[in-house]
This record gives sequence, structure tokens and C-alpha cells, in this order.
Amino acid sequence: MRLSKYISDLLFEHDCVTVPEFGSFLGNYKSAEFDLEQEKFSPPKKQISFNSQIKDNDGLLAKYISKELNISYDEAIKKIQTVVLSWKEKIKAQTVPLENLGEFYLNDESKLVFVPDLKVNHLKDSFGLSPIFAAKLDYIDHVSSETPKTINVSTSIFRRAAIWVLLLVGLGSAIYINEKNYIIEKQIAFEKDLREKTVEKVQKAVFNFGSIPSMTVNVKLTENKFFIIAGAFRISQNADNLVENLKSKGYDATKLQINEKGLSPVAFTSFINREEAVIQLRIIQSKENKDAWIFESN
Repeated sequence: MRLSKYISDLLFEHDCVTVPEFGSFLGNYKSAEFDLEQEKFSPPKKQISFNSQIKDNDGLLAKYISKELNISYDEAIKKIQTVVLSWKEKIKAQTVPLENLGEFYLNDESKLVFVPDLKVNHLKDSFGLSPIFAAKLDYIDHVSSETPKTINVSTSIFRRAAIWVLLLVGLGSAIYINEKNYIIEKQIAFEKDLREKTVEKVQKAVFNFGSIPSMTVNVKLTENKFFIIAGAFRISQNADNLVENLKSKGYDATKLQINEKGLSPVAFTSFINREEAVIQLRIIQSKENKDAWIFESN
């Protein structure tokens, strides 16, 4: 299985892709650059780094492979484990290249080193863009019957102008990113406030229509679909006990419906989007339960 391909695919959409029991590939945004020596413009890019400390399964990679190969989640986990074992064995004796990502090797101190493939850009907005080389500018001083005389414009002027352009582009990119993050945060806050107010209004509403028969009002709210699972139990009472225990610790715990294996999953809490769920998962794994994982409901 070409595990590196699936990791690369996900890095176009996500800034962190974790390979269970191996580590995480992280996408780092870099602004457009101008190389003074080569006189070359490079587009913005997402450069990949690696962190071997973040290796707890968050379910993202396994679920993607499960969907791509049309196999179960557990089968996807087993395939990932097989590839990871192969990588670890090969790295002991040689450099291991990973397609579109980079290569791994052990240094003299037997520490794992990752060298990213700088030719691959995982930033979707820059897809298809290649570096541009800036040619020297020549112009004719005047027209005469004599052999035309050309004057080289000092490249220092061009370089200073290019640097100003890049500074403005970088500033614009920073403003755009900050504005985008601000809009997302405001949208999340707005949706949360809207849900709370809607529920409050429905709970307080009093319908007085005299002798008109009672009516049922159905209010469809956006439901949380990403659950951080604490455990799953065949005995329902054990699941109930864990829910009460987690609630006593301040978690918004809940027991989910019995799954196809006959188990009752218990969730610490739940979220509308994966990004929020992953952040909370990291906290729970470090403080409460290192085996916690994310379940996405349909």
C-alpha cells in the first residue's frame, strides 16, 4: 500500500496528518520568496515537517484509507501498522524515501531525521504555479544610425522593487489569513449562540390557542457529529457508569447508540467540526486517556 500517497493527499486539505505509532506530518505556510542570487520568485507554499512525538491515532488517516480502498476502519488500521513496521525496519539500515513527502534516515546518534521534498508544494492555492526567473532589463538609450548602445539597468534597483513587492504580498497574505481565521471564529461563535438561543426560545415558548388541539413543533438544529470516544462496552450498565463518572469530572459525556459490534460507545464530548474535535482530543489524550479517538457519525 502506498501510504505516503494518502498522507500527501490529506496534506492538501489538512495541516496535520498523524501516522499512528510513527509520527505526524505538519504543513507549515511559507510566504512568497525572492532569491537575490538566482533572481527567482517562488510562490507561497506549504512546507512539510515531521514530529515524531505526535503519534496517537486521531482517526483521520485510517478513515481516509478506509474510504479510498472501500475497506473497514479496522482493516485500514492494520494496513497502516504493516507499512509502519516496514518503514521502521528499513530505516535501521538505509534511507527511506516517501513519495511527495521526503526521506527518513538515522543520523550518527541513531536519531530519526526527516528531509522534506522541497519540490512538492502542498498549498492548494499555489497548485500549478512554478518559480519565475527575473531577466535583466536592457533598453536603448537613443535611436541613431550608429550601432545601438545598450545600458544595463542596475539590478539593485530591480531587487529593491522586488523586495517591496514581496513585502506587500506577504503583508496582504498575513491580513487575509488573519481575516479568514477571524471570520471562522466568529462563524463558530455565531452558530453556537444561535443554537443556544433557539433551544432557549423553544423551551420557554407558550402556545395559547384556546381549544385548538396541541401541536408538535419540530426544530432541526445542527447536530454534533464528531465524538471523542472514551470506551465501548458490551454491558450497558458499564457504559452508564462511565458516563456518570465523566460528567462528575466536568465532561459533557454521552452514551451513543449500540454499534454493529453490539457495543455501547461512550463519548467525552462532541463537536460540529473535526478541527475543534482534534484540538480537544490532544488535550484528553495527554491528561485523561491516551487511547481516546474520534468517531464521526453519519
